[in-house]
Amino acid sequence: MNRALFKKIAYVLAAILAVLLLLVVYLAATFNPNDYKSTVIQLVKDKKQRTLDIKGDIKLSFWPKIGADLGEITLSEHQSNQQFAAIKSAKVALAVLPLLKKEIVVDTVYLDGAQVNVIQHADGSFNFDDLLSKEEEESQQINFDVQGIKVTNTEASFMNEKSGAKYSVDQLNLTTGQVALKKPFDIETDFHLVANQPVINAKATINANMMADPEAKHFVVKGLDAQLKGDLLDGQDVTVTAVGAVDVDAAKAALDVSGLKLAMQGNFKGVERQVTLQAPALALNPQLISSEKVVLALKQKDTNGDLSVDVTLAELKGNQQTVESKGLTADVNVNAGARKVEGHFSSPVTANLADMMVEVPALAGKFDIKDPALLNGAMQGQFKLAVNANVKQEQVKTSFDLSLAETKLNGDISVAGFATPHIGFKVHADTLNLNALLGKAKVQKETVASSNANRAKADKPADLSALKTLFLDGSVNIGKILYSPYTLTGLNVGIKADGQKLALQGLDVKLDDSRIQGNVGISQFSKPLYSFDLNIDKLDLNRYLPAAEAQAGETAAKPAEKTAQAEQPLDLSALKALNAQGNIRIGWLKYGKTEAKNLNIGLKAQEGVASLDPLNADVYQGTVRGAVKLDARATPAVTLQQSLQNIAVGPLLVDTINNDMLSGNGNLNINVTAQGNTVTALKKSLGGSVDLRMADGAVKGFDLAGTIREAKSKLNLLKGQSSADADKSKKTDFSELTASFNIKNGVAHNDDLAMKAPVFRLTKGESKGDIDIGKEQINYLAKPTLVNSLKGQGGKEADQLGSIGIPIKVSGSFSAPKFGVDMAALGQALAKSAALDALTNKVGGDKAEALKGLLNGKSSGSTGSDSTNPQGNESTEPAKPVDELKQKALKKLLNF
Repeated sequence: MNRALFKKIAYVLAAILAVLLLLVVYLAATFNPNDYKSTVIQLVKDKKQRTLDIKGDIKLSFWPKIGADLGEITLSEHQSNQQFAAIKSAKVALAVLPLLKKEIVVDTVYLDGAQVNVIQHADGSFNFDDLLSKEEEESQQINFDVQGIKVTNTEASFMNEKSGAKYSVDQLNLTTGQVALKKPFDIETDFHLVANQPVINAKATINANMMADPEAKHFVVKGLDAQLKGDLLDGQDVTVTAVGAVDVDAAKAALDVSGLKLAMQGNFKGVERQVTLQAPALALNPQLISSEKVVLALKQKDTNGDLSVDVTLAELKGNQQTVESKGLTADVNVNAGARKVEGHFSSPVTANLADMMVEVPALAGKFDIKDPALLNGAMQGQFKLAVNANVKQEQVKTSFDLSLAETKLNGDISVAGFATPHIGFKVHADTLNLNALLGKAKVQKETVASSNANRAKADKPADLSALKTLFLDGSVNIGKILYSPYTLTGLNVGIKADGQKLALQGLDVKLDDSRIQGNVGISQFSKPLYSFDLNIDKLDLNRYLPAAEAQAGETAAKPAEKTAQAEQPLDLSALKALNAQGNIRIGWLKYGKTEAKNLNIGLKAQEGVASLDPLNADVYQGTVRGAVKLDARATPAVTLQQSLQNIAVGPLLVDTINNDMLSGNGNLNINVTAQGNTVTALKKSLGGSVDLRMADGAVKGFDLAGTIREAKSKLNLLKGQSSADADKSKKTDFSELTASFNIKNGVAHNDDLAMKAPVFRLTKGESKGDIDIGKEQINYLAKPTLVNSLKGQGGKEADQLGSIGIPIKVSGSFSAPKFGVDMAALGQALAKSAALDALTNKVGGDKAEALKGLLNGKSSGSTGSDSTNPQGNESTEPAKPVDELKQKALKKLLNF
């Protein structure tokens, strides 16, 4: 009975199944999914707030496979019209019955023209999170079997909004064989890769046979043949290749590598570089570690020469606790023109992989250097290095000892932390002979001049952001550094970097005869701020300047030679890039023939504006106090404010305007500005004021007293102006001199020169003229008068000269001024004086009263009234025509 019941139940189930099959056949024959496109579109809009656009027809099949053939479809971003994903066409089909066994059997999957844009927001969320199910229940693994995958012309992009990283793949083509878990399958793909962190623009091709068993964490790649070619790794036309096989069994902590060869070649900023790594066989597992010889080779070629490095790690044997290599060896060859270097080093290697520790106990090597520039044309050296690394604790400790010619360098270095290394170090050397190491420069000063002339123009600060990850704490102690013609002795300095600032602390060194002490630092690395606080006991700049410049400083008084070459514009581009703040104090400084003491200079430079404040020094036998400002943001501009007290004016004029016409000490207040692209333009734009006060000095090149004594005897011979080149053996002494200059457009105007001397006086307002600084020309007229001390010493002629102003003309260039007496003007003045003397003798009284009486027809003894004019009023009787003619003739004669 039970058997009959079971038969009935079986018949019922069979009938139900038959009905279901008929229903499936009916649906397959009658159902049209395109009738429901609008419903699906609206459902996506309501549930996901995304816009689904189905442009092509949808074709479905239900038996014996469930399949879909899709046309063009696009999907927007969440609550946006921007496109998130799209496909031009896709085709997939699943077998029905295997689904009942939780198996997926798929025909070849076709996908063409797919596009997807993935974005990770600053908060870590993705732009597809809303599409994922919120249920977190773990699902059982489903076995799948895909006959093949074929993807064509597909694109994908990823952007991280927080870091700004962007990656994109386009022109993606992918073809596979049968894909199933735990079974190997072939894969072939090619695509174009673009990225900005790091910068990549390259095409990739990959061919391999792969096997994946995620449940067992076992992955195998065989027959790998991959290539990436384009711009990457900061290089151009770079090719990276990889061939070999890798077997990773994470569950067993096992790694097997066979026939692995990695290679890279390309152009890296003008350097042709090729790197290869070969690992024929490597096996790592808990019980055994073994490796055949591993070889790393580097070949490099650039304008400086060729470099080759070959590093070999001999066979490895052991286990995770102890593994040893017979040795690590390396050969280095450098061919840089005339210089050739050969080196070889070797060391045993031990490691504890369980604790992740590696030790290179005694890396020793030798160098052989040949170079005609070296002393004796060759040099040999040797070094020793010990390294102990604990990868688990992220620590590395090393000690080194280098001996090369006279140089013996030793020290130790420690590193803590690999992600952000903290480096400690101590470096010591008795002597560092750079002459022996580098060879003497043929002409050191010319080399400096050449480097200055060829320096790159940069108006933007260097970006030193990489120093934000640099953490240093160490010291350097070197007894002597030799590099002809310079010598550094007693170098002691602490170097510290904390991610915010890189500082040289406690700097103490002697450069030739100069001792330098202080601190130097760099901060604000993205736009570096350089800070310093230095003390220098004495400094002779002539030792470090190009020979031509130093000679120019010593011969500034000589006139500059005229050249047809165009004047070079001022290059202040470095100032635009400079951000600096600090002070420097120098006990004694020499430049050319100028010596200064007690210099105190404060510098502040930012965004193209630099201020030297204070700019103080004891120079020219006096003191200088003030400030200078340079503005290089547009057309270079200079502002100078200086107070010079008790200055030897003569040397100052020689050094500044190439003029040697004054001697003596005095006070000088300067407040001037200038703007221009050349030195000449600066001179011609000069504006401001200068105030000068001197005592006990002399005007060089002209003897005023002697000229005055000779002037009268020359009046009968000379009709015009007499002038002569300055005779520096002559001079005109004075006890006091004051003058102020109003400067405009490079021309200094003066009209208040006043001088006092034993033999003459120059009254304020009696002289005036211009000094053209831009053209280096003088045009000045002074009118000194004799004092009583000279009267009577030269007879009647000197007495006559003593009553009038002597017109002295100063003209010519700064370097060759001319002095002369205007004889025509002097003769006219003497004629006036003689006529007045005659009138005085005739009418009585002094010259002024006599001339007034003559012009009014009266004598000096007249009372101004007579019997016809008892009230003393002036007569209103008109002058006679003949009297008017007499007066006009007299005025013309006396030039009134």
